[in-house]
Amino acid sequence: MSKHYKWFFVYIFLLMGIVLHSQPVTIDARIAQVPVREGHLRMGNPGPTGKAIVINSKYLTLGGKPIFPVMGEMHYSRVPHDRWEDELLKMKACGINIIATYVFWIHHEEAEGEFDWNGDKDLRAFVQLCAKHGLWVYPRIGPWCHGEVRNGGLPDWIVFQKKFSVRTNDPMYLSYVNRWYDEIGKQLAGLYYKDDGPIIGIQLENEYWRGKKGEEHILRLKQLALAHGMDVPMYTVTGWRNASVPENEVIPLWGGYPAAPWNTDLKKITSNESYVFSKPVNDQSIGNKEATDRYSPDYSNYPYLTCELGIGNEITEHRRPVIDPIDGMAIATASVASGSNLIGYYVFTGGLNPVGKYTTLEEDRLETGCWNEYPDISYDFQAAISETGEIAPAYYKLKPLHYFLNEFGSLLAPMTPVVPAHNESPDSLQYAFRVQGNQGFLFVSNYYRGYKKPVKKQMQFNIKLENEQVQLPSEPVDIPDSTIFIWPVNLKLGDVLLHYATAQLMACVENNEMNDWYFVASDAIDPEFSIKGENIRAITIGNNLQRKDGKYFLLKDLKIGLDEPLVVETTSGQKQRIFILSQKQAEMFWLLKTTQKYFAFLSRANLYMDEKQQLQAFSIHSDDTIIALNSNVKPLDSRPVEQMQYHGFEKMVLHYQAEKKPGYRLVKSDLKDEAQWLKISSDDYSWKKKLYHRQFFKTVQLDNSAEIRKATCYFIADEEATVRINEHWLNQDMHKGRLTRLDLTGYLHNGENTVLLDFLCSDGKKAFAAVIEVEYYNSDKQVFVSDTTWLTTEQYKIPAPLETVRGMKNPECVEQPGSYRDISFTPYRYTLTVDTAGINKYSHAFLRINYTGDKAQCRLGGRLVADNFNNGTTWSLNLTDLLHHLDQPLDFELKPLLRVDAIYFDFPPDSSYLGMAKIDNVKIDVERHRLFTVE
Repeated sequence: MSKHYKWFFVYIFLLMGIVLHSQPVTIDARIAQVPVREGHLRMGNPGPTGKAIVINSKYLTLGGKPIFPVMGEMHYSRVPHDRWEDELLKMKACGINIIATYVFWIHHEEAEGEFDWNGDKDLRAFVQLCAKHGLWVYPRIGPWCHGEVRNGGLPDWIVFQKKFSVRTNDPMYLSYVNRWYDEIGKQLAGLYYKDDGPIIGIQLENEYWRGKKGEEHILRLKQLALAHGMDVPMYTVTGWRNASVPENEVIPLWGGYPAAPWNTDLKKITSNESYVFSKPVNDQSIGNKEATDRYSPDYSNYPYLTCELGIGNEITEHRRPVIDPIDGMAIATASVASGSNLIGYYVFTGGLNPVGKYTTLEEDRLETGCWNEYPDISYDFQAAISETGEIAPAYYKLKPLHYFLNEFGSLLAPMTPVVPAHNESPDSLQYAFRVQGNQGFLFVSNYYRGYKKPVKKQMQFNIKLENEQVQLPSEPVDIPDSTIFIWPVNLKLGDVLLHYATAQLMACVENNEMNDWYFVASDAIDPEFSIKGENIRAITIGNNLQRKDGKYFLLKDLKIGLDEPLVVETTSGQKQRIFILSQKQAEMFWLLKTTQKYFAFLSRANLYMDEKQQLQAFSIHSDDTIIALNSNVKPLDSRPVEQMQYHGFEKMVLHYQAEKKPGYRLVKSDLKDEAQWLKISSDDYSWKKKLYHRQFFKTVQLDNSAEIRKATCYFIADEEATVRINEHWLNQDMHKGRLTRLDLTGYLHNGENTVLLDFLCSDGKKAFAAVIEVEYYNSDKQVFVSDTTWLTTEQYKIPAPLETVRGMKNPECVEQPGSYRDISFTPYRYTLTVDTAGINKYSHAFLRINYTGDKAQCRLGGRLVADNFNNGTTWSLNLTDLLHHLDQPLDFELKPLLRVDAIYFDFPPDSSYLGMAKIDNVKIDVERHRLFTVE
């Protein structure tokens, strides 16, 4: 073969490769629509005529029209009640319209017969607040909830009894459940949807993995709920694993998470169906308990609805993932692409576990045999709204999707998903099409958590519809890693037919006598619009009139932003404007709903609107801008704003308060420094006192509702000593001249305790210092230090327990001996003193802490108020919550990381950190607020 022929064939093969490589992906959407089945689901009262909520086999309807709700979970008993309204308005501003909430039994009846529905536990007030702001409510009433709560939410007194089996139809257990449901019923009376209230559904139990044999229990719980007035349009259960789903009596809801902190291993997760469009409805990866005796109900009877899509995951002791802001949006998009018609997040708003009377209330492996070990207080969950109440990066990623579902869910809900068979490996591109007739939406995702996905080169999609084929884009494009989009096909924009767009539809805003349509471009894909030219009078971009190419206007090289929209004028005289925003601009887009209309804004500041139609802007920045896209905005205070016109819109530059940030003082502290050194040597020592004793007495009063979990005495003395607690001598070694830690657990008790330290008399300048630290099962701590409240005497005999000791007096204090200055009782302890007056000038102040170590706890006056399992990210605390009513320092205690191989880290710490624990840096951010009227 000549070299000319050789190069000819090489050229042919290369050309074939190019042609084959650029072949469009074909999706055949010419499918028969599955008939919608109605009337078979035995739900409760659907609500008033004209706005009844009815569920069919495919989707929900409101007043007979399809809807696509967005549900976010927030636990009222985990959020300070004075922050409830703020958090709910933030959720609403993100497009959430249903608030799901667990009702944890143990939070309300920790002691048998003592119900607490006050303060942070006021369920009724929480539901009423949701109603005030037009939000539906979905209580998840258990009795067993899980939710990373102790005993899954069942009180100890229920779990630890031996008379009956919990979570069964045992009559005695059901009698307690009946009483519990009666209490919930009293709280919710008159607030159901049938009463024109916000409660649209009830979840029964949770993760009830009993299969067919558990159906009777679910049915019995439903009957009890109805008996106590819980008559609602929807009854649901979690459906994953071997869930018990009595046919047509309850609707199974589904979920999927970015990580799996419940896993019983320390391996990186390499497979996660939550990111796959053809994922099974029944996700077996949630929870670490293996289901047995599985059965499969006919899920075609039920719509595909979700309640636990994870924006994040809670951190456990043994697994500490760092969730990416895009993860929740990727999972939600995959769910919608696969046919879901309700997306529900667990959790959308993080919180703080309350402290119980008798124990901490988090899931605790050592005490209750639960699956995992969690922080005592923190329930941040890496959620869209953090435990501090701050908006997290994931919130901004989700907003455009929620606005799309709020606005266009009625179109999407009846559409059938077409998910072609394709590779489901982490490297593969996920794509699907939801269709009804010739109309639909193309879903594409090139994201998979934990992987850098390859760029998908030269991609086009050929959609086969009933009467036509639509190929988009007009030229192949590259789809990089972390690209996710939803592109419309044959969508009506008023009286304009959008043939397709390679940008994601987000919202339609009424603006005077025209509609403004907002789309979002992918960062790496140039947007193009194909508009059918049938009834178009003119399309202009800036001052340029666009020309039709055949039947369509194909519009390319479009500008991103507000300055040059597409303006489409039809022969009927209507105008539609199309704006294309960048990904960053879309995160700054706000669509806020009042009873009258939607108001749209573009702002780096966070925004929400209250029931008075007042706009609240809040930010940690020193200044921000707000562009009002269809309204006039005026400040309600006298502080200046700069107002100007910006491409036909009103733009304001906000300048917030100029006060300095609150000051603080962080010092490394040690309990040794809080103790006073008490003299043990005798001023008149002689050989006659060789057998005499110097004795020190302390009455320790312990009063706590919880039992003592751990008690320790830290002790340094120039002489050896013996110790008696109450009537018992400690058989533990005391080390002269160095630190001794005495375990007092089991010796001390609630009530009055007597501590005796006994030294042989000696001469010279000798002293001791001691600290007694008592920790309770509810995480409270009490500390007693050696000081002048101790009493001392010198005598020959050691006093008997029942004998009265005479001649006691206050001890003499001396300076700390220099030889002990490098010895530490608690080496990983810090004290932070904050300018409380400075904090109170702001709505919120947030403390940021970066530290080296395994775990950290923060206490205020001995009360545990915050904690953290270190995963390498910044720990944040809401100082306003902690210090608003108290003027005390915060005490921080750290624990060093001793083993890296016993914990899974997404980002493992350097081995040089082993055995270290220190606060590396702190800072305070303040949140500034401005209030505006909107017209």
